[in-house]
Amino acid sequence: MSRTLGLKLLPAEAIALIVRSGERLEIERAARIPLPSGEGSARGKAIHAALASWKIGRMAAVLAVPRSDLTIQNLDLPPMPADDLPEIVHLQAERDVQLSEDGEGFDFLALAGDEEHPYRVLGAGMAGTQWMQVKAACDASDLKVGRAVPEPFGWVELGRRVLGSRDAETLGVFSAIIERQAVVWASQGDELRLIRTVWLPADDNAAADAAALGNELRRTLLSLAQAHDAGSANPRCYYIGENADEIAGELGATISKPVQASSLEKLIDVHADVDLKAAGLSLVDMAPLAALAAAAADGRRAPLDLLHPRRRPPAPSRARTYALAAAAALAGVAMIGWQGYRNINEPLDIAAAADAEREALAPTLEAYAADEAKAAAIRTWLGQSANLLTEFDSVSTRLRPEPLASEKFPADQDLVLTKLVLANRQLTFDAAAKSNDAIPPAERRLREGSYRVERGAVELKAEGVPGYAVSVSETIEQVEPAAPGDAGATP
Repeated sequence: MSRTLGLKLLPAEAIALIVRSGERLEIERAARIPLPSGEGSARGKAIHAALASWKIGRMAAVLAVPRSDLTIQNLDLPPMPADDLPEIVHLQAERDVQLSEDGEGFDFLALAGDEEHPYRVLGAGMAGTQWMQVKAACDASDLKVGRAVPEPFGWVELGRRVLGSRDAETLGVFSAIIERQAVVWASQGDELRLIRTVWLPADDNAAADAAALGNELRRTLLSLAQAHDAGSANPRCYYIGENADEIAGELGATISKPVQASSLEKLIDVHADVDLKAAGLSLVDMAPLAALAAAAADGRRAPLDLLHPRRRPPAPSRARTYALAAAAALAGVAMIGWQGYRNINEPLDIAAAADAEREALAPTLEAYAADEAKAAAIRTWLGQSANLLTEFDSVSTRLRPEPLASEKFPADQDLVLTKLVLANRQLTFDAAAKSNDAIPPAERRLREGSYRVERGAVELKAEGVPGYAVSVSETIEQVEPAAPGDAGATP
């Protein structure tokens, strides 16, 4: 059995523990360390001073990153080769997070997808400046930090221990409550299929918590059933945490499906010399951190590791290939010239040589055809429908260019949408207007935004919207803007 140090950094303190891994986890030591505010190096020195009495030497350490410090991204991406996925994910992530130059501080996990099916990707990371402060604290603490893993993945490790080796391939749907949050995840063997963090109602009410968590479990089961690789697996539901029997019973009644209970006391032992209450800690607080440390002690690879993110494999050197190809090309040209000189009166031999060369290129042409088929599949996927949020944002700006509270807002030209229908790339909506005079300006703004507008029925009544006397139906579709000077361009 090996021992590992687990560390979690919070704004005003750090939580540290030593875990011994085996059939059951054992927390050998635990402490809450006050930290000064300011630079990461000062915080790291405080950690080093507090842990000096533990005499840990160069014990391997795991950094658990709290959910509150992370930016989580759920990405839907088209089919592509697995080697291309890191570059595409990082390009998408940089739209929301300013990553560090070396790529550390952000990592991702593909939950589903391959070259033939769209990808579902979970990304987690910190801004570059925040990550540098965390690294400075770890360096100043003189700890041998080997990985930095989002804290919610500690619950995933606990779920793996609940299943055990006998049921390793069982599809399990798990849930756990910590403070006013709940973690819901699904895993099968070593593969994580889904993970979510759910905010519970502000009031500490067991019935309300069970109802909210039960709805999320029902949603998770539905998502798994609709996945393309769902197969015939029948998920088992589990609840891990305190008061497990009571909460599991309420969850089972909510989702009409058995929910098995697993208490933390059955998964984690606390050494007799460790007094969690005296340190102001609880087993629920320590459980994910302890599980991550135990996984590192067992040599298990972390699902996400901000310290060692996934990167695109470096391209192999092709200098030797190009040299051989150039030599082969020169040799071929010399041979063809010599044969042409000697057989200038033998066109049939030259034609035979050309046929042989064409046959040699046939595998390359087949490979190109396969690449073109994949590109066509991606283009088809991209062209099936519009981006819903982008379309709503663009249309709302065109229909109401000024906020209601703005003095520039023309109240007599306001439209109120009463119905929206999006089908492929067409958006049909019903709107209520003050008068007929409000309809043309709105259509003009939509056309200026590169929309094709088709007006439907206009009725001199607007039910359900007081003060709006006219109702109108419009169908719009985003089109490519006409190039300046095109003869067929229309306003």
